[in-house]
Amino acid sequence: MTETTLVFAAGSLRKVLPAMAELVGISINPVFGPSGVLRERIAQGERPALFLSANLKHGQILADMGLCSAPKIFAENSLCLFGRPAALQGGDVLQNMLNPENRLGTSTPIDDPGGDYAFSVFDRAESVQDGSRDLLRSKAMTLVGGKKSPKSAGPHSPVYGLFAEDKVDLFLGYRTTAMDLADRMEDIQIMDLPDNLSVKAQYYGVVIDKNSSGDDLFKGLQSDSAQRFLERFGFKRP
Repeated sequence: MTETTLVFAAGSLRKVLPAMAELVGISINPVFGPSGVLRERIAQGERPALFLSANLKHGQILADMGLCSAPKIFAENSLCLFGRPAALQGGDVLQNMLNPENRLGTSTPIDDPGGDYAFSVFDRAESVQDGSRDLLRSKAMTLVGGKKSPKSAGPHSPVYGLFAEDKVDLFLGYRTTAMDLADRMEDIQIMDLPDNLSVKAQYYGVVIDKNSSGDDLFKGLQSDSAQRFLERFGFKRP
């Protein structure tokens, strides 16, 4: 029986990580979820071999507790606005988000870095239009990525369910998620954020069980072939 490596990983890696592990020749047992929630599980005693977080903070907290190696960056993502064509009128990202007729979804801050990044976009919006930070924070529906949020039943983001069940018109989230949904749903369009709203999402890994293949797996994820694979799905090299 082949030994598998337990990996806790950000939910936005659910489509790409299993194929990358196969590419580097290591069998994994992946557990996907919001990075903040997974970090709490590790802090409370669970011990995966490797933890892949969608930000620096959660890995650094564990490193400061003496539970893992120092965090090391291995990939980048970006945020974009995506949703129904009727909600994406014109080319102004901020006005589309502010439009009171558009139901805007995000992930859940603190529990999920995707939510933290989205709310950072709202903070940046304040320098573009006075009052927009508070308006966006009050209207944003944090429907995924929380401890009590619905989980994905398959290989795709739970954001898919929000659109399939007509719960949102727009979502501010990862470009990789937007690309996946656009491939699956004919009426999903993507708008890039302008430079004055743009936020870079950085992914870090920490090795927790040094006596497992976690270290070898993480080194493999940083290889040129694995990085090229990441780029095919919308990620960027750090």
